Amino acid sequence: MKAVSIEKYGGPEVLIYGDLPKPVVGDGELLIKVFATSVNPVDWKLRKGMLRFLPGQKLPKILGGDISGIVEEAGKDVEEFKTGYEIYGLISAAKGGGYAEYAMAKPHQISLKPKNISFEEAATIPLAALTAYQSLKRLGKLKVGDKILVNGCSGGVGHFAVQIAKAMGANVTGVCSTKNIELAKILGADKVIDYTNENIFSENITYDIFFDAVANQSFWKVKKHLNKNGRYVTTLPSVSILLNLFFNIFSSKKGKMISVKSFPEDLRFLSELIKSDKLRTVIDTAYKLKDSKEAHIHSEAGRVVGKLAISIN
Repeated sequence: MKAVSIEKYGGPEVLIYGDLPKPVVGDGELLIKVFATSVNPVDWKLRKGMLRFLPGQKLPKILGGDISGIVEEAGKDVEEFKTGYEIYGLISAAKGGGYAEYAMAKPHQISLKPKNISFEEAATIPLAALTAYQSLKRLGKLKVGDKILVNGCSGGVGHFAVQIAKAMGANVTGVCSTKNIELAKILGADKVIDYTNENIFSENITYDIFFDAVANQSFWKVKKHLNKNGRYVTTLPSVSILLNLFFNIFSSKKGKMISVKSFPEDLRFLSELIKSDKLRTVIDTAYKLKDSKEAHIHSEAGRVVGKLAISIN
């Protein structure tokens, strides 16, 4: 099968497009014929060796956590998915395996693909949208009427967070650059702050949830802008978050860091939002598998609006 792998850490040049053995399905597993995957920042951070301390980082390895495609073969004891089912899901952001024509998945990692989206669209959703949903619901304890701020509302995780928060009945303030203000409004933001012209903390406004999807703020800076029992949720670890793990027991305002997981019920919730047209993906650019180097360069530049897709089959 064709796949993109790395044999050493480094820049985009270490990505190798070539032939690798097709995976063999085991008990309780599914062999997926992959039609599309996506590029997430975790992919190039793994490629550069920034996350080599995580489990499952033995080289060589295939990158990519998001997949969409069809079930090629179901292993023993798999009952909920049959050959030919159209699926999408998050196999593992850290272990990878998605940048290939075939990938292995566990039943809890995937869900039936909504019929009103393409395979390319489906492949851009799992990791980023699950991160957004779990940050808001599981860590932020979002409820109807909550006032939230999404820092980085036009990015991969942020543009899903705006839509999910609105679908769950929140009042949403988005933060982005001037060129993405209209997109933020289309996605449902009630108010948009242009960080290139405004200080996001200039107004005396407090929030129930401050979701830092670009992780460029600190909990200590945000804390005074949180309501009582407010939550600051970030996508990356920081000194302020690590310290707050201790101080959480003394304060009603909490600082949290998301570590996304494949919960079947969460993916099903997202699927229902997609089916009802309350959640859509914005694809900045779609690449072919052999052009993964260009996709990584694009992602690393930090100016992606929405998501980057990789078409495989």
